[in-house]
Amino acid sequence: MSTLHVENLKGLSSGGNANKIIVPSGQTIDASAGTLTPGVGQVVQETFTKGNTNGTSSGSAWVNSVVVGSITPKFSNSIIRLFATAAIWRSSGGAYFGVRIVCSGGNTNTVATWGDGYYTGGGGISWDTPYQCEFVGGSTNAITCTFQFNPAGHGMWFPNNGSTHSPDHRWTVKLTEIKQ
Repeated sequence: MSTLHVENLKGLSSGGNANKIIVPSGQTIDASAGTLTPGVGQVVQETFTKGNTNGTSSGSAWVNSVVVGSITPKFSNSIIRLFATAAIWRSSGGAYFGVRIVCSGGNTNTVATWGDGYYTGGGGISWDTPYQCEFVGGSTNAITCTFQFNPAGHGMWFPNNGSTHSPDHRWTVKLTEIKQ
């Protein structure tokens, strides 16, 4: 086995493949024992969490839900993109309910708040809701994002507690680290 020691690899500056370094078909660059540094805008890593647990409240204060996701950023200035879904059940009532994401660890902020959930019909209703936001990780410490909800004095399950069909995905959270 041969070892090549270099600081930079640079393709030829002219010709049909100018400024390219080509790995021939059938060959692989194996960087599993080292580190590849991603460029700006590239995905560094993703985490995915799912659950079939649920929670309920009919109070008028913010309540921690069971919907939680975590990621440990590799770069402190990375953007963390969150995508989550949760099946929500709401009793009838004329008040807006709120949902927000509070982070602990690297980023200790409320990173997103939604305050426009509303239902006034007769009887309860359930629906699957997607949530999306982005924020700066702020460090390379683990970040835990917890969804909180405020039912504004009306019954609410976040996520819903329905047992029909034995669900194993009442909620999901995907966190993606994007290099900046």
